[in-house]
Amino acid sequence: MNTDERIEVRKSVQDAVGLYEKAGKETLLKEISDPRGRFVADDRYIFALDVNGTMEAHPIDPGLTGKNLMDLMDSDGNTFIRKIVGTGKSKGYGFADYRWHSPGSKDDLHKTVFFERVDGLILCSGFYHQEESFLDTFVKYFAYYGPC
Repeated sequence: MNTDERIEVRKSVQDAVGLYEKAGKETLLKEISDPRGRFVADDRYIFALDVNGTMEAHPIDPGLTGKNLMDLMDSDGNTFIRKIVGTGKSKGYGFADYRWHSPGSKDDLHKTVFFERVDGLILCSGFYHQEESFLDTFVKYFAYYGPC
């Protein structure tokens, strides 16, 4: 269930945390904002929120920077930024799933984001994928483990 992708986005966020700890907030936000920077690879990128839901840096859609997105909804009506911020504040890290368009596309896809809070920032990175039905998941499980 997208284990490799989950590992990759988590590593990317931890790399960003490392840059924050080494070089500070200003350097990190500048690097995140760069669409050709080290935190952008294909349709994966890091974005940064503050703990109030305001976008601090976004390499793909810089127009979001400075906007409070706490009530932003995906196409299913989920306030996913609220979930990211709430979990980031209470637990410090986690995963969130929502529907969003990948860079260069208007089609909504399923997106899974890993996020981690460091001081007053919540650093996020995700990947796009096809949703699996329960039946698809069951068939994969059965193929791997065999009959009970």
